[in-house]
Amino acid sequence: MNDERRRIINMFRDEPWPGSILSNFASTPFEIEGVSCSCSESFIQSLKCEDIDEQRKFVSLSGQEAWESGSKLTDYIFRKRKIWWLGKAMELHSLEHFALVKRGLYAKFSQSTVAREALLESGDAILTHEYGQKPGQNQSLPVEVFCQIVTDIRTQIKNEKNS
Repeated sequence: MNDERRRIINMFRDEPWPGSILSNFASTPFEIEGVSCSCSESFIQSLKCEDIDEQRKFVSLSGQEAWESGSKLTDYIFRKRKIWWLGKAMELHSLEHFALVKRGLYAKFSQSTVAREALLESGDAILTHEYGQKPGQNQSLPVEVFCQIVTDIRTQIKNEKNS
């Protein structure tokens, strides 16, 4: 199909299926490295917590609660240039950071039936994440990285399904 005519799916909570389920705010519980997360937003925002106990509280929050609480920590992680997972510090926006996010998002899509169905339903659509962010705004997970990770996971899950 011609790229100009390809379907575009915005992975945002207010979008119709499948975009709403692909959103980080969707209640699609999963487990990563022995930690239960209520949604991918709570996982991603928890990476801003240096304290393990605080991080464990973050992963249980709803998407909206995690976003609101985590947004207050964005300046902190940009000053430190670090994120944390289970007590281990990583450079913010490093390959290690993005690989961790990919493991978390893969856990979401491989463990949640509804999330996996939504991802496969997206077919070969271009995945976007437009939610009114300001250009140049500090983001712990840049939009283009998030979209690429989900697109890569979609390809991986399709390949696993077909093998």
